[in-house]
Amino acid sequence: MNHVPTIEPTLKRRAFLGTAVAAGGLSLSVGATTTGAATGDTDLNAYVRITPDNRVSIVMPGCEIGQGVYTGLPKILCEELEADWDKVEVRLAVANEAYANPSKKRQSTGNSDAIIGYFEVLRKTGAQAREMLIAAAASKWKVPAAECRAENGVVHHHASKRSATFGELAEAAAKQPVPAEPKLKAPEQWKLIGKDFIRKDTPAKVDGSADFGADIKLDGLLVATVAASPVFGGQIKHFDEAAALAIKGVVKLVPIDNGSGTGGLAAIAENYFQAKRALEAAKIEWDFKGADNWDSADLSKQLTAALDESGAKPYPAAKRGDVEAALAAAAKKLEAVYEVPYLAHACMEPMSSTTLVTDDACMMWSPTQQQGAARDLVAKLTGLPFDKVTVQNTFSGGGFGRKWELDFTRHAVQVAMAMKGRPVRLYWSREEDIQHDYYRPAVVNRYRAGVDAEGNVTVIHSRNAAQSLLGYQNRPAPIGDPTVVGGAINAGYAVPNILVDFVEKKANVQIGFWRAVAASHNGFFAESLMDEVAALAGKDPLALRKELLKGKPRDLNVLDVLAEKIGWGQKLPAGRGMGIAYTPGFGSILALGATVSVTNGALKVEKIVCVADCGRLIEPSTVIAQLEGGIVYGLTAALFGQITIEKGAVKQSNFTDYPMVTLTNMPELEIHLIPSTEKPGGVGESSVPGVAPAIANAIAAATGLRVRKLPFNAAGLSLA
Repeated sequence: MNHVPTIEPTLKRRAFLGTAVAAGGLSLSVGATTTGAATGDTDLNAYVRITPDNRVSIVMPGCEIGQGVYTGLPKILCEELEADWDKVEVRLAVANEAYANPSKKRQSTGNSDAIIGYFEVLRKTGAQAREMLIAAAASKWKVPAAECRAENGVVHHHASKRSATFGELAEAAAKQPVPAEPKLKAPEQWKLIGKDFIRKDTPAKVDGSADFGADIKLDGLLVATVAASPVFGGQIKHFDEAAALAIKGVVKLVPIDNGSGTGGLAAIAENYFQAKRALEAAKIEWDFKGADNWDSADLSKQLTAALDESGAKPYPAAKRGDVEAALAAAAKKLEAVYEVPYLAHACMEPMSSTTLVTDDACMMWSPTQQQGAARDLVAKLTGLPFDKVTVQNTFSGGGFGRKWELDFTRHAVQVAMAMKGRPVRLYWSREEDIQHDYYRPAVVNRYRAGVDAEGNVTVIHSRNAAQSLLGYQNRPAPIGDPTVVGGAINAGYAVPNILVDFVEKKANVQIGFWRAVAASHNGFFAESLMDEVAALAGKDPLALRKELLKGKPRDLNVLDVLAEKIGWGQKLPAGRGMGIAYTPGFGSILALGATVSVTNGALKVEKIVCVADCGRLIEPSTVIAQLEGGIVYGLTAALFGQITIEKGAVKQSNFTDYPMVTLTNMPELEIHLIPSTEKPGGVGESSVPGVAPAIANAIAAATGLRVRKLPFNAAGLSLA
């Protein structure tokens, strides 16, 4: 079964829920109806579609990047619809404002907010569809709708023992008025939400029929790959076009750019290897005039020096009391400087998209995390009106924020425009992917903290020096950039005097959103600091955190469960230590515990335990998988994640020098989910921030060594 290639038609924004008759069936969509009458099974683009042969399909509006929304979002809708879940088909959406996430008013996938944003609207949509089907049955049987009920794709009237399938009722249901406030099921009536099923994408990913960005097969398909300037801002000076075109199967060479100053060259051929050989044969000469020729060590010094510069921008969300007065009055004080390097996303699937440009239309198949912005860019580059541009989401082999960027979208359009009338599949090499990422910024942080004579924490001041992510995107903020400073002091801690501020330092490096964004580095900074403050106050690290979280029962419960599961307080042999980190975020409350051993300077992470209160769980097994995946991602960064710049170019190029965690480095993992009736929280990024500080605190407990700079293998520790 091919899950993606069909391009859906354009939707037009209309009322909250629209209906349309589709080949005799019912189509329902939030915020949209079709532009005209449908003529077949695949020409409607709506959240719910029911056909006369009793097929129910649900469109998943976001990007499935492994986080499970391909199952989770349709399940929410289907819970209220009362379709037969085993028979429900799921389709990936096209780019269209009708599928905008209600929480941010745009169609994009990021910030762990898919379930959070779509939960209520999908429930309502499913309930509206159910009530319309029931109304159609009641009208047909001339009985009160209140006497009918829907279950497993069938509407029943028990008094007369009549029943009808959704397919039989679909055409009539499409003519029913849309209920403004349908009755939602009570949680105790849920049969799908909160229970585990085989994920809807698992069969296709197992049998190979799932289409990713580089899997689309079309008649006349060509393949392209790219070579961009190794130095940020560099341009092509010269290349040997004749030598490249002499390679068998090579069709064309096309200059490309990433939209932010860096140029490059794409080769188009009959297959990837021909295109790659063409770029090698072209022997590109680069012009680095105007590009910065600098090293990572230079930036580290500049960022550290910037901590003493004037003009730091305060972040109002983390400002209270009088920090300077409190520091002056503190009985004990400490100052600590932390640092993290640039990090790449390193998705298993490098950047890819397939595009067909004709004289009057453009069709793109892409794993983009920004469907709406991608369509806008395609329209701008091609000069085509929006209704002639279709961007169809595909499955994505990882995203982590990298596929939020639009450079590969731009490249895909540029090569397709050069081959107008023929589809072109663009696929980056791993080397291009590592060396032309939009990196997690390098950050240097300084804390100043104080306690009073009784050991109470009275003041914390955090200052980050880094590039501004918002500034890089031409969205400069007059305050401290939340994408850099967010979470530098945990908002839940009751410290009377706090201040978070930020010194921006520009650098000629592409930066972007990396899994957990600001929390990815500030989790390490803030929770390492809490153990340092506990030592300053002469208190147990767990006890101090609980003291600062009084009046927050959910948070305290998470810490209590963690303490129980890891055996906090037990005496460990010499060279072994235990550390914790409390890192709530993305609507969820989490705490991690790590147990490590350090023998002759060799670090071994033995076990990591995660306790999470994520609110109501849609798919518990998916939540566990995401928390595990986030821990692995955070562990990779903590142990050896590092992008270094030498003479203006990224040194790393593949997994040989930008390694991932393997079974050799992998500790035992334990995930404990706390049942909750609170609204769902996000989980895709929430377990990343606590990994590094839990390990750092465990190292300090085992050895007395306080590691303030990541990765650990660059801090004098080898890996056992």
